[in-house]
Order: sequence, then C-alpha cells, then structure tokens
Amino acid sequence: MNLPPERDASGRFVKPEQDLPQPNDDDMHPMSRVLFGWVSAPRTPMILLVLTVVIALGLVLVDFAVNRHEYLDFANANGFYALWGFAAFALAVLSGWPLGKLLRRDEDYYGEADTTPQDVEHDS
Repeated sequence: MNLPPERDASGRFVKPEQDLPQPNDDDMHPMSRVLFGWVSAPRTPMILLVLTVVIALGLVLVDFAVNRHEYLDFANANGFYALWGFAAFALAVLSGWPLGKLLRRDEDYYGEADTTPQDVEHDS
C-alpha cells in the first residue's frame, strides 16, 4: 500500500509525524564504543579545555628557554608567537562576519516566483 505524500496548502510536501526510536548504547558498534565512548562522558569538554590550556601555557613557558636569533627584534619577545598566532586566528574568524555580509545574497534574490507544483490547484 503506497500512499501519496501529503502536501500543505502551498503544495509543499509535509512529513507525517513519526515516533522515531532513540539510539542507545546497544545500537553502537563495539569498536566505536572502544574508540569514541569517552566522548559521551559529561566531564569530557572540561577535561579537553583544561588540557588545551595546560599545553598552551606549557608551550609559552618553553618559549622562555628557547634562544632565538630573529631578524626583527620584536619577534625575540617571549610569547610573541603565541600572541601572533592567537591574533591571526582571531582575525581569520572575525573576518568571516563582514565577508559574509559582503558576499551573501538577499533572501529575495530570486524574486517571488510561483513555486506551486503543477498538480496542486491554486487558491484563487
């Protein structure tokens, strides 16, 4: 029994309401549980954040022990490359907002064309 898909007044397809089963641990492949099971732990985000901060601070501390011979004097400053990298990354991320405003088309770029399918009667 193949029922035709339901459409709303505009002719768009409407999915029928369904109660989909929720995934649980029994649905997970054993190997994926071994490899990625730690991701579902509630403390994982905080542990990853602390680990990233500790590594970053450790690298800045190691920078005090490195004897550099840079061409530009300000590049010899301790922590310069950490600050330079952070500033470059922040600039790359924040430049996406004005670039999106510049390149994005308006919502009505294509106009208001009649998009009702042919097999749906118009409400006139």
